[in-house]
Amino acid sequence: MDKTREKIVEGYINSVLKSNEPPASVRLFMEELKMKEATFYKYFASFENLEKEFWKSIFDKTVSSIQGQEVYASYSVNEKLLAFYFSWVEELKDYREFVIHTIKNERIYELYPKVFESFKSGFVEFGGDLIKEGIASDEIADRMYITEKYKYLLWCQPVSIIKFWVKDKSEGFEDTDALIEKTVNFSFDLMRSNGIDSFFDLAKFHIQHF
Repeated sequence: MDKTREKIVEGYINSVLKSNEPPASVRLFMEELKMKEATFYKYFASFENLEKEFWKSIFDKTVSSIQGQEVYASYSVNEKLLAFYFSWVEELKDYREFVIHTIKNERIYELYPKVFESFKSGFVEFGGDLIKEGIASDEIADRMYITEKYKYLLWCQPVSIIKFWVKDKSEGFEDTDALIEKTVNFSFDLMRSNGIDSFFDLAKFHIQHF
């Protein structure tokens, strides 16, 4: 990431966590960073745009990281999705307080925070590619009228995982790791068979932790 861009993002996160709300204006915010207001607009259209790009950048960094590993190509589609989630949560640990702030300020009528929009677009494309790969390798069943919806159903996963993670008090977030495994296994069972066993396993886990 460009050093100036990185400084603006880090400064914004620190400002939000300090006051529990976005800065009053771009001008005042940039003055605190001892930078010109125009510099902000070189990178971002608004504070909301900055937050959207933050979430997308974490996603992009995660995908780049796992795909850059030599072993990734040998993974099954199931394993590739697991690798994404474990790496994604690891990346988010450096920003946990900001993540908590984002989830806390989600509006009650939203299925997920508005600032997830760019992240969602990237994830749906990523999920779609995995599904195509899974169908080609017979890991996923190709079902008329349903297959095209798989990638949108997968989008429910990162949303539920992150909402669980911000409340997870277990040592090393081991409960989140367990949730990730059960969630991914359940989704692939559904895309392969009837998924009854995984459904009850996942339902039991949620009942025990909520």
